[in-house]
Amino acid sequence: MAKTEKSVDGIIEKLALITDATQSIFPEGKTAIMFELNSDDFKKVLSNFRQMDQGHKRFKIDLSGVEMYFMLEGEYETPVINEQPVKKNLFKRLFPFISSKFSVKN
Repeated sequence: MAKTEKSVDGIIEKLALITDATQSIFPEGKTAIMFELNSDDFKKVLSNFRQMDQGHKRFKIDLSGVEMYFMLEGEYETPVINEQPVKKNLFKRLFPFISSKFSVKN
């Protein structure tokens, strides 16, 4: 960690240990960590950053090159995957050489 900061409850120091660990595991990689916290834990983390407005429901910090996202429980939005509707003739498009009509003779 480039600059040592102290917090009353040790949260910043513990987060610094996490960032150091991720950087030692993947030194060439980029790391982003997300925490979804209950109200008490979220307020505890938020109180360590004076410049943050206490009304925020989510915030991001960069700690030694590792992005850490904090959000209040229930504020996480599941990402929507851009899905295309399946066309009815998908089977025919994928397997044009197979006939969809099977003949069974007795």
